[in-house]
Formats: sequence, C-alpha cells, structure tokens
Amino acid sequence: MEIFVVFVDWLTRLPTGWFYLSAAVVLTAEVGILVGMVLPAATTMLTVGFLARAGDLDVPTALAVTSVAAMLGDHVAFLEGRLVGPRLRRGRFGRRIDADRWERAERLLTTGGGSAIVLGRWTPYVRTLVPRVAAVAGLPYRRFAVYDAAAVLVWVPGIFLIGYLAGASYLRMSGVIGTVAVLVLAVGALAGAVVWARRRKERNRSS
Repeated sequence: MEIFVVFVDWLTRLPTGWFYLSAAVVLTAEVGILVGMVLPAATTMLTVGFLARAGDLDVPTALAVTSVAAMLGDHVAFLEGRLVGPRLRRGRFGRRIDADRWERAERLLTTGGGSAIVLGRWTPYVRTLVPRVAAVAGLPYRRFAVYDAAAVLVWVPGIFLIGYLAGASYLRMSGVIGTVAVLVLAVGALAGAVVWARRRKERNRSS
C-alpha cells in the first residue's frame, strides 16, 4: 500500500508534460516488461482521471496518450511471447510469477478465445500475461490486435471515469466539509473495505 501512496504523490507533483510521459511509460511497462507485478497501471489511470476532473489535465489528450501507451505495452508483450515461446514461463521473469496466475491466464484464453483479451484487461496481473499466452498459443497477430484495441478502448476510459468521478466527489465534498474530513472519510471507507474482504475470505475458508 505504501508504494502506491508514494507513487501517486510523486505523479501528482509532476509538471503536466512530464506527467503524461510518466503515465505513458508506466502503462506501457506494466504489460510490456511486467512492471504490473509491482505497480498496476490502474493506479495510474485512476490518478489521471482524478487530475483531469480537477482541471490539471486535458481529457482528450489524457485519453489518447494512455490508450496508445496501453496498446503499445500489450503489443510488446505479444511480440515477446511470439519470439520466446514456451520458454517464457521458464525464464527468469516467468519464474517470478505464481504458477496460479499463469494457469488463470491460460484457462481464460482457452475458454474465451480472443474475447479473453478483453476480459483479461480488467484482471490485475492476468492482463500482463494474456498477450504473452495468446502469442504462445498461436493466436494470429491481426486477431490479437483487433481484440486488444477493443479491450484498451473500453478499459482506459472505464478506469479513467472512475478516477474522474472520484475527483468530482472529492471536490464537491471538500467544498462542503473540508479536505481533512474528506480524507478521514476516505480512510474509513478503505478500512471498512479491508475488514469486509478479510471476513469474506475467512468465511470462504471455513465453508
């Protein structure tokens, strides 16, 4: 959690041009070089949406930059899978990823075909593996490119919108009850979500 707080704080302090560049690098690297194992790009997209609502970013420019960057990362990953093949999973980076995540990506592609690329984009960690698994499985590049474009053009605006709406709520609430109170409410909501998730996990284990 701490790394996300530090990362978001660093992003929000950058000049606009550098922010666009940094966001693009993170989105490309998340899938392209597996940075998503440490820093999921959804965090970046939420921040982009939040800052756009605050008026610090131009919405069309932000969406264009982030969409191109996300697609580029997916295509780099597909190319890696095509070049390295089955050896990818046994390589240095492949061994750092849990076997369960590889299996989830493979099952998703096996059962869903090309549509798995669209669904996998919404699943943390799995979206970093799906392009590679698709390439190893022999999915034609043109088919991958079509499905990937559809996935990115839904995912990027979707996560952006969540951040945008959060920014709108923050600005509206802070104008009424103050910034400190908003932060207290946000922390409380996060704590409640963590407690709920833990209890649900415990119930699943006991059942």
